[in-house]
Amino acid sequence: MNRISQPKSTGINASFLRVWGFLFVVLGTVGSSIIMNRFLHMGQVSNLELLEALQSSKQTMILATAALVLQAVESCAVPIFCFLLVEGVIHTSDFQKYFLRVLGLAVLSELPYNFAMSGKLLDTSGRNPVFAMVLCLILLYLFKRYEKRSFVNFLLKVAFTAAAIIWVSMLKIDEGGPCVLMTVVLWLCRNKKLYRNFIGSAAAACCCIFSPFYLASPMGFMAVYFYNGEKGSTSRVISYLTYPAVLLLVGLTARFAF
Repeated sequence: MNRISQPKSTGINASFLRVWGFLFVVLGTVGSSIIMNRFLHMGQVSNLELLEALQSSKQTMILATAALVLQAVESCAVPIFCFLLVEGVIHTSDFQKYFLRVLGLAVLSELPYNFAMSGKLLDTSGRNPVFAMVLCLILLYLFKRYEKRSFVNFLLKVAFTAAAIIWVSMLKIDEGGPCVLMTVVLWLCRNKKLYRNFIGSAAAACCCIFSPFYLASPMGFMAVYFYNGEKGSTSRVISYLTYPAVLLLVGLTARFAF
């Protein structure tokens, strides 16, 4: 008996979507760690000295332009990972274990992130963006707990969102504000897939209030648009260890290869 062939799903799964997100992160990290910090010596020279270098050197101008472009590209990763975070909350069978995995990733990534961004293992000037995901998970937990539609719950959700933005600012978590805003919008649109990408893109563009580079972030939803709802086959260990490994590799490259 001939088997009826099943139609193949189109689009990209979560694993492939994560790869796109990591690619954007790698490019942005190279721009910050290698080009800005190693080649342009950002933070070590004054703005006047940098301006003079830009005016007198074509190579410096090209490097500065490349760094700015790569930072804009990195902003495209934020909507992708916020979307994957929301999908993770929707489909996880154990929220507590999911939360602990993300928290463990945030802690594990902190020293490599410091090393990549500043060349130092201990740096209190900023926290890695995964900590923003941790706060977003807490926020979504509270959203689910007060999910029933009522005016009081609406006010509570507004207060929770404001508190999350304040906390990411107080803790100096990089990309914190945009992560919170996009996660909230994507959660509210989780059952409105027809409008999700449009509303999410508008929210991503609004994140330019945090940084002008976020004007490019709506392009991240181009990848989200092709998501087919499938998990993919990437090992969980590989998924969680890729980010700190990439940070460490970029940090070592910036410090010893140039």
